[in-house]
Amino acid sequence: MNDPNSLAIRAGVSERVAEISPDRQARVVDLACGEGELLARLEELGFSHLTGIGWKVAVPPSAKKVDCVDLSVVGWADLLGGATFDVLTATEVLEHLVNPYEFLVQVRRLANPGGRLIMTFPNVHNLRSIVGYAVSGRYSGFFGPNWNDNHPLYDQHIFVPNHELVRYFLKLSGFEVLSVDYLFGRGKLFGTTAMFDCKAVPH
Repeated sequence: MNDPNSLAIRAGVSERVAEISPDRQARVVDLACGEGELLARLEELGFSHLTGIGWKVAVPPSAKKVDCVDLSVVGWADLLGGATFDVLTATEVLEHLVNPYEFLVQVRRLANPGGRLIMTFPNVHNLRSIVGYAVSGRYSGFFGPNWNDNHPLYDQHIFVPNHELVRYFLKLSGFEVLSVDYLFGRGKLFGTTAMFDCKAVPH
């Protein structure tokens, strides 16, 4: 997608991955990579060890693809055959999951020691969501009528990614949060999207 928020996410995540691996040698996996836009951008930046994982995915010609993977089920990491990665990205995934904690447990299995997880999701702490919750009892963009039964993750925001709860899940699954940034808007009150940069630590 090329809406302004999606473009800001792609730019922010790809820039962070490039900072993590200035020599471009990192093994990078994009989880729920969709049409492969982020992988294509990383390829443009010089990365060559790229993998896309998801249900129905497209990837650049040089990238590996693992599809028909339902990221909402227990044990999906088994489908990767023991592969591990230096950098893992999950953009706009967490809010679609019934069990985001189990997803992070599986992600941790794919991370090399000290590996990085760059994750984005809607910033429910911004002013728009706060007002939406106060007025209607719903955060902005959550629990809408846009179900899509053709996809195991559906097309729906069903998990509200409260930052403290996400931090707790990350800690339990073996990640340390290094930084939190905001994309497409300034700061926590006005940023549309939160970007968590995390490091895999020993359990």
